[in-house]
Amino acid sequence: LLRRVDSNFLDPLELDARSMLGVPGLIDVIRKGGVAVANMPGTGVMEARTLLGFLPSLSQRFFGEDLKMPHIATWWCGQKSARDEVLSRLDDMAIEGAYGPSVPGFPGRGPIVGSSLSTDERARLVDAIGKRGIDYVGQEMVRLSTTPVWDNGHISPRPFVLRVFAAATPNGWTILPGGFCRIADKPDARAVSMGEGARAADVWVVSEKEVATSTLLPPSDAVRIRRIAGWVPSRAADNLFWLGRYLERAEATLRLVRALGGALREPGKGPSPMQPVIERIQRLLVAWGATSPSTRTKLATTAAQALQAKDKFGSALSLVRSAQRTATTLRERLSPDAWHVITGMVERLSEKAEDDEALLEAAEWTLQSLATFAGLAQENMNRAAGWRFLEMGRRVERAINTARFARQFADDKATAEDLDLLLTLVDCQITYRSRYMVGPVLAPVRDLVVLDAFNPRSVAFQIAALNEHIASLPSMREGGLIDPPHRLAVSLQAAMIAGEAESFDAKTLFSLEQDLLHLADAIGSHYFPHGSLALRPEKLTGFA
Repeated sequence: LLRRVDSNFLDPLELDARSMLGVPGLIDVIRKGGVAVANMPGTGVMEARTLLGFLPSLSQRFFGEDLKMPHIATWWCGQKSARDEVLSRLDDMAIEGAYGPSVPGFPGRGPIVGSSLSTDERARLVDAIGKRGIDYVGQEMVRLSTTPVWDNGHISPRPFVLRVFAAATPNGWTILPGGFCRIADKPDARAVSMGEGARAADVWVVSEKEVATSTLLPPSDAVRIRRIAGWVPSRAADNLFWLGRYLERAEATLRLVRALGGALREPGKGPSPMQPVIERIQRLLVAWGATSPSTRTKLATTAAQALQAKDKFGSALSLVRSAQRTATTLRERLSPDAWHVITGMVERLSEKAEDDEALLEAAEWTLQSLATFAGLAQENMNRAAGWRFLEMGRRVERAINTARFARQFADDKATAEDLDLLLTLVDCQITYRSRYMVGPVLAPVRDLVVLDAFNPRSVAFQIAALNEHIASLPSMREGGLIDPPHRLAVSLQAAMIAGEAESFDAKTLFSLEQDLLHLADAIGSHYFPHGSLALRPEKLTGFA
């Protein structure tokens, strides 16, 4: 038999009569040789914590060598020197009963941590150890190794204790090829944390010697040089596309907030020619979901909500948070610097602005951070399909926003203030002033903002870039027919090449904006289908 019952509970006839665990008469059978017990009653004394403090000296005394495996440093308080050591380092010690599972004088089972005791408990323990130290041992606080366990649907590390067994044979002691480990139910890796909630798991020893390291990775001398990064999963491409869109939307909102800065810094006492322009900005922010309609008459509240409102899906803070959530799934595709820029924007916009000046400074800082991210993406990302989808998201969103700005501020009744603001929103003031030696005029402004293919902020430039990116991706159709997104992009580019500024009135600009929205939807439905709708491209080159 292998006894798993404490000796005192083994036989209610000769030992503890209250035992419901043992076998009546078993001690008499053992005495007469009728049964062999691998761990005879009384051998549990070897597990007494009192002996742990003497293991190093016992090993030297009997075997003339140090322990092959280190043990937890233990001091039996029955010796004066050990008792003084424990009391002087009580905060670093776990106190246990020398002969039982509980600490004498304290409720519950298991050890107690000296640093966790109250003043009264500490004084009571010190007094008890001083009066009867033989009942106590002190052990150093050590940390256990951890093992992965399946916990609530995911893998978590948990501390464990491994127990193995040895058997006495005619050829000496033999370590059995297996055992079990106790796994703590809490992540606390201190040895004293192994409490009643521990679970048990079987352990198999599958080899008698060290197992050779194996890997599925190719050896270093067999790695082939590659310049194609591989396939981009549809979901990763989708996230890159939307990362670009979220950041461009945030930039458009921030530019509108910055445009309100002049009115916030220099509030006029009477009617101002900028008042109609400011009202248009407020209406646009309401339409974008950045502010509430009730704040249209409160300029400071409008700017604050558009910048930092947590409950407005179109606010700058909500958009950069959406970008951060999307970027979280793309950490392996973004440089650390790019990730820090995104998290930095979220942190800055989350800080409460004390006044209007602090609000506008936050908007300016975030715009600079967006420019930093664009530069990092341009200079650091490999020119594979991942980069192209990020660029496509940025270009299509910038084209939509620019067309919307032009429709709002460059209609047939646009004033000089409207046109001047439009040039500011699309960052074209310097270009316009250097090209035309006059104030803002409707046709030249429209041409620069919408049709000029050399202006990196114009609608035409974004459409040309989209055509280039889409053409570089593999076709998903047989027979040489171009894909739906490419067809829409080519049609839009033809309209830009053949268009004239005078013809792009509010109606035409609204139609252009709708066509760009359809192009964005076409890109999403064509390149990012999931599940059974997903298609494989007809060629493999370039889609990486």
